[in-house]
Amino acid sequence: MFCRALCFAAGRWAQNNDALVSALVLNDEGVPDTSYINGGFDSYKGAGKNKAKFIQHYLRHTLASKYDWIIFGHVSLSPLALITKTLNSVVKIGVVAHGVEVWHLLPKAQHMALHKVDLVLAVSDYTKNQLIKHNSLPAEKIKIFPNTLDPHWKSAPPVATPEYTIPIILSVTRMNKEDRYKGIDNVIRSLPAIVQDVGPVEYNVVGHGDDVPRLKALAAGLGVARYINFMGEVPDTELREQYRRCSLFIMPSKKEGFGIVFLEAMAYGKPVIGGAHGGTPSVVKDGETGLLVGNSDITGIADSITRLLTDERMREKFGRAGRQRLLDKFTFEKFEHNLEEVFHSLL
Repeated sequence: MFCRALCFAAGRWAQNNDALVSALVLNDEGVPDTSYINGGFDSYKGAGKNKAKFIQHYLRHTLASKYDWIIFGHVSLSPLALITKTLNSVVKIGVVAHGVEVWHLLPKAQHMALHKVDLVLAVSDYTKNQLIKHNSLPAEKIKIFPNTLDPHWKSAPPVATPEYTIPIILSVTRMNKEDRYKGIDNVIRSLPAIVQDVGPVEYNVVGHGDDVPRLKALAAGLGVARYINFMGEVPDTELREQYRRCSLFIMPSKKEGFGIVFLEAMAYGKPVIGGAHGGTPSVVKDGETGLLVGNSDITGIADSITRLLTDERMREKFGRAGRQRLLDKFTFEKFEHNLEEVFHSLL
């Protein structure tokens, strides 16, 4: 979502400043999504997940045109900046650092590239600190540049949780084997204690992945399968309805770079429970907009969910504060403002 928001904001900035912007996208096909690629774009190229094609397009573009500013949307692409800086020392180059991909000593080419570029945009304080710690980047080279909601996600007005016979817990996430750090299995492990203290609950899990069979087997083994709905991918309208209906949102992730799903829940005025790790504390303020808990702390997860489900005033307080935090710091308008500051500081 960051890169789509970046394209949309850059195109709008170009229109307002008599400039042109081009986009080269590794994973997309040739046809742009007109929801994000607007009239400010001079060109758009999709490489269809073909890295050789991507590099070819990049070299052709940068050799044929004199760009003032280039942003790499992922550190894995940053070694191309070494070529560009060699051929054109005037061009300004930035790299986006999302999260776990930079929380370690980077491969030599990426490490060199980050030291060579003009600016690194880190989505959270934690990611900034990890870049400094593991890759010795100077702090002044890194700008905190938080993520945002989808530009077309209209923040919903605060809504009271609808009256249902049982509380509703919601998670929205990928569930591939490599995503086990998201902590959905530990939420499932916490359900027996929650049901014992609160009574029956409904745990809705939106998303898909190759780890779902393991999670279903885990739920069956613990005797809590009847409380869980694995919903798969759902249309946007249904996703919004799930946020509207839920009593609380939870994703106790261990390695989250940011966590846009927290913003989506906050947009609906819902209290959230996140992992006390990575970039999540930059989004969720413990005891103010929600609760933070250790990813592997089954008792802590159960206690946090039970605490919120049994305290309506706390749910409402956290929900209001979370929505206000979203409006203050994480709207698309704020994202645009941050991008404009970057452009004006380097151009």
